[in-house]
Amino acid sequence: MRNFFILIAVLSAALFTACADDAPVADDAPVVDSTSFIRKQIDADRKELMLDTFIKARFDNDQFSGSVLIAQRGITLYKKNIGWEDKLHRIRLTDSSSIQLASVSKQFTAAAIMLLQQRGVLRYQDPVKKYLPSFPYDGVTVHHLLTHRGGLDRYTNVCDNYYRQVGEEPERFSTDSALEILQLKCPRPARRPDTKFDYSNTGYAYLAKIVETLTDTAFAEFMRVNFFIPLEMNHTYVGTDGKPHKHQAKGYYKNWNGWQDNFLDSVNGDKGVYSTVDDMFKWDRALCNGTILSKKTMDQAYTPYSADLKGKRYWNYGYGWRIINFDNGKKAVFHNGWWHGFTSAFYRDLSDDITIIILCNKYNKGIYNTRAIVKLLGGTVIDLPEDAEEGGEDSTPATRKKK
Repeated sequence: MRNFFILIAVLSAALFTACADDAPVADDAPVVDSTSFIRKQIDADRKELMLDTFIKARFDNDQFSGSVLIAQRGITLYKKNIGWEDKLHRIRLTDSSSIQLASVSKQFTAAAIMLLQQRGVLRYQDPVKKYLPSFPYDGVTVHHLLTHRGGLDRYTNVCDNYYRQVGEEPERFSTDSALEILQLKCPRPARRPDTKFDYSNTGYAYLAKIVETLTDTAFAEFMRVNFFIPLEMNHTYVGTDGKPHKHQAKGYYKNWNGWQDNFLDSVNGDKGVYSTVDDMFKWDRALCNGTILSKKTMDQAYTPYSADLKGKRYWNYGYGWRIINFDNGKKAVFHNGWWHGFTSAFYRDLSDDITIIILCNKYNKGIYNTRAIVKLLGGTVIDLPEDAEEGGEDSTPATRKKK
């Protein structure tokens, strides 16, 4: 009986600590180590050993270069940097090495739009033309861009073809440059708005431009001031910010030949955010806790909006997130990325509070399959087709060059 009352006291103290941090505490009240309590609940010691064995077998070799962080209920169970920030100069990856997120960047673009909506600056159902009068298509809303239902052509192909015809790449390029070419060429839309889901980097480039237009602030600076600084994401930035970054990881092919940036790297919104696994974990916790974006706002982000994807069962799309609604009522969100040798996987089991962050600067599509890790942690998984978690449509490079 005495042990029963001790257990009740510990549980009550842990709950009180988690939910009422600023409530007054008596000077003589016992201090409860909530971290230790949660570690025991999730069997952290055993999971740490299993993850260490699993990651060593799967990733810890010369064919892998990147950073990995795996957590459950806010407790980091595994974290390691493996490989090279700059292989030529023999600089190893460290906690300070910022890696390009590729299409995982889209969730930050969506977050910027959601923050403006939360502040009453825009509405999701407004037509894009309301904010960008030169936008060449009617009937496309902000919501359509967020959910990849705008039916737009690929700016990467349009711009790449444009400069192939010119015969040389531009010395300077930006999001504005890409959108000006789209306005000039006015390519026929792939389909009418809201007809079906069609993954669109173009839509997210336009979303970044909407942010700049409504705030009269460069996209990189808006993200820095409104997200990265408040969350102390000290190694996270938009690559077009014009600042030198000492520990920006280089991107590599499978054979360690380097990728060279080209003019398309100067476009914001669909890619271009650099970060670390520690910073992305701060982002994950901020989303869980409603630090910047409210629960109501994030519930909208995690809502599936494409009925035509229901046949796939294994995922749908919200605002900057792919969504899995499991048959047992649980939910997970994720996004993958691929751009210029950088591959990234960010998986968040919302029901069991599992976080998996894998950022690679050497092309490795094997990281997209996170099911084994989720299963090891006791999360819900579903049997998927072989390509279900591959990021083939996520920021496929239009132009490739070896250094």
